[in-house]
Amino acid sequence: MSLDFLAGFTIFMLALIMVVSMVPGLLAGLESSGIDYDAVAYRTGVILVEDPGWPVYPPWEMNDASHKGEIQRIGLAVSKETPNVLLSTKVDKLFEAGFFAPEDYRNKAIFGDIPYSYNFSLNISQAGGNYELKQTGSPLPPGYGYIRRVVKIKEPGVANVGYSNSYTAADPLSPARTFTIRLDFNQLLDPKRGPAYRIDPRTEPVTVKIDLDNYLVSPHAEATLQNVTFWKMDPTRPNPRFTRIPFSYNDMDSNLYTLTLNSGPSNLVPAQPVRGSIALELQPAATSQFTLDQNSILDIRFAFQEAAEDEPQHTSINGTYLYDYGNVDLPPLKIGVLEVAIW
Repeated sequence: MSLDFLAGFTIFMLALIMVVSMVPGLLAGLESSGIDYDAVAYRTGVILVEDPGWPVYPPWEMNDASHKGEIQRIGLAVSKETPNVLLSTKVDKLFEAGFFAPEDYRNKAIFGDIPYSYNFSLNISQAGGNYELKQTGSPLPPGYGYIRRVVKIKEPGVANVGYSNSYTAADPLSPARTFTIRLDFNQLLDPKRGPAYRIDPRTEPVTVKIDLDNYLVSPHAEATLQNVTFWKMDPTRPNPRFTRIPFSYNDMDSNLYTLTLNSGPSNLVPAQPVRGSIALELQPAATSQFTLDQNSILDIRFAFQEAAEDEPQHTSINGTYLYDYGNVDLPPLKIGVLEVAIW
C-alpha cells in the first residue's frame, strides 16, 4: 500500500506541476491592454521638475524658434541637485504661446510611444496672496492620468545701481567716464553656495539697472553713452589682462541682450544723449559665446562721451561695480503647484 500511495502521489504532483505551468499561456490572450495614464503623468512630472533639460550650456530655453530642433529634453529644474526648484526662464519658455507644437511636448517631455493628449498648468504665488496661472495643452476630459507637484521658482537677480560716493568721480574735469560692471565667475559659481541661491550667468540673465539721474552734474544735463563693450580676463594665466570680446555690438538681438535707454531699445553703440535710467539684460546665449569658465572675470563697460576741453563732464558716474552677492538683489523663491494631466 505504501508503494502504491507513493507512486500515485508522485503522478499527481507531476500532473499538477504541468497544469500550473500551462495556465499562464492559456490566459495570455486575456491580459488587459489598458494604459496606466497616472504612471505616464508621474514620469512626465519627474522630468519637468527634477531635470534641467538638455542642452544645459547654453541652456535649452535660450534657443529661438529657428534652433528649436536642438532642444532634446524639456526640464524646468535649476539643476539636477535642486529637484522641485524651477528656473523662471525655463518656465516662461515652456508656456510661451506658439513656441512649442504639440509634438514637441510629446517628444521632449512626455516621451510616449503613442500620441498622448496632455495639459500642463502651473500656479505661481504672487505678492498679496494672488496667484498667476500658466497653462498649455488641451481641455481636460472626464477621465485622465494626473500628478501634482509642489515646487519653488527661482527668478534671476537684478543689480540696481543707485547713488553712491564709491562710483562718483571727485574731479569734474577728469577724463571721460567709464562705469564698469564686474562679474567674477570664481566668486559667483562658488560650489559652497547652493544652486537654488547661486548667481549663474551661464543659465540666467545678467540684469543691470543704472539710475543715471543721480549722477548727472546738473538737473538739466544729459550724458552721452558712446558704447557698451564686454571684456574678459583669466587671472590664472601668466600676465593676465583684459581683452575686448568680439561681438555684434551694432546689431540689436533680444536673444542675446536688451539695452534700454530713456525707456527705449538701443544697440550697444548708441552714441546718444541719455538721462533717467540705463538697463541692460545680458542673456546666457551671449555669455555662452564669450568662452568663459569658472576662473574668468567679465567686465561690462559703459563708456560716456568726454566733454570739451576745460568743461566739466556731464556725468560723475565712474569706477567699478561688483556684480556679486552683496550688490545683486536676489528675489525669494516663489511657491507654485505644477499639475500634469495625461490621457
